[in-house]
Amino acid sequence: MSGLPSTNPTDIGDAVARHPVDVESVLADVAGVLNVQHARLSRIVERALVDDEWQGEGIHSPAQWLAWQSGLSLGRAREIVRIARRRVEFPMVCAAFDRGELAVDQVAAVMRAPAWADELVVDFARAATVQQLRRTMRSEFFEPDPDAQPPEPSADDRDRIATGTTEAGRWRINGELSVDRGGIVEAAMTEAKDSLFERGQVDATWADALVEVCQRSLDAITSPSRRDRFKIWVHLDAASGGTTTTTGWKLPATVREHVLCDGHVQPVWEREGVPFNVGRSQRIVPDRTRRVVERRDRGCRVPGCSHERFVEVHHIVHWLEGGSTDTSNLICLCPKHHRMHHQGRLGVVGNADDLGGVVFTDWQGRVLDPCGRPNPPTGPPAKPAVTYRHPVGGRLDTRWVGLGWVHPKALERRRQAARSRRSVADDR
Repeated sequence: MSGLPSTNPTDIGDAVARHPVDVESVLADVAGVLNVQHARLSRIVERALVDDEWQGEGIHSPAQWLAWQSGLSLGRAREIVRIARRRVEFPMVCAAFDRGELAVDQVAAVMRAPAWADELVVDFARAATVQQLRRTMRSEFFEPDPDAQPPEPSADDRDRIATGTTEAGRWRINGELSVDRGGIVEAAMTEAKDSLFERGQVDATWADALVEVCQRSLDAITSPSRRDRFKIWVHLDAASGGTTTTTGWKLPATVREHVLCDGHVQPVWEREGVPFNVGRSQRIVPDRTRRVVERRDRGCRVPGCSHERFVEVHHIVHWLEGGSTDTSNLICLCPKHHRMHHQGRLGVVGNADDLGGVVFTDWQGRVLDPCGRPNPPTGPPAKPAVTYRHPVGGRLDTRWVGLGWVHPKALERRRQAARSRRSVADDR
């Protein structure tokens, strides 16, 4: 990089200030370093998968282990694990990744292609953006092996629905279904939208239709106990008027007023910020206490666990051993970690109402850290041998994509057929 002293992150800002014309060179250097380090991370995970080094008490999956150890998001950890699992199938792509020529998102996208196309797609991967790769690494752009058996359904072929909240505090849903099952959902939403229109809601949207379908399902519940199980609860602070969901998301004032117009209010009395408890008067956790605990913990409290829904409320000091049904003695655990505790494989002690007041230990008594502890770098990372070149970024005409992505066996058969046709023509 001309005129710039190093790729040390602490020097980059000063270097850019002194050499403003070299900003793109600095970015290329930084991108190359990131690519090499992500590639190194995928190699480490690959070894951990082979040797089962990721397994441990309280670990659900390799992705959870990686997110816990590295501080990455669970989504990014899953992506790294997927790359690690397929490194051996994509030697050409991974070689470019190791040299810093491809970014981790490019590699993740290109690995949606069949493994036999590794050498065919590596050059395209260097020039294409992540979005372009996601659009083109699909089965319709690849002619399959003519001798291959129909592939087993992959994770990408399964029906899946995911829900959650955005950074802005709005609920989101996304997913994919097979065409036949998706048709059922679309037909139900179409009927619901038409029903809303006939009832006078002429501006009904597809979102309104989805809510209508879900509301009908809840209205059809006849069992009172089951109905209570699926109620939606919000938490209202009587002093400030602030309203949040059980997961802690704050509701806008307009939504709060709408909910309070026709909702049931169940008070939970507090003293100095701690809810009144029932002590030893009952073993079963009252519903209102359960909601307070779920709102406080927002998922399983075990370090590294990513389960946020369908948790169980556990007595830290067991009821039979004199434990009380107080919030300080109640904690949310996912079903797996709850079983592990009662099997003697996970220790839980402390005051759940205090931040950091609960200590978790494995079956050997070793304390589980809240997260991984990365070692601070002692110097700048090594500069990649190859300068990273960003994607072209031009318009992609998918009509030209995949013209050369033919399985080698099919390509060889076509060549043999062409030679045979030429031989027959020469004989004539």
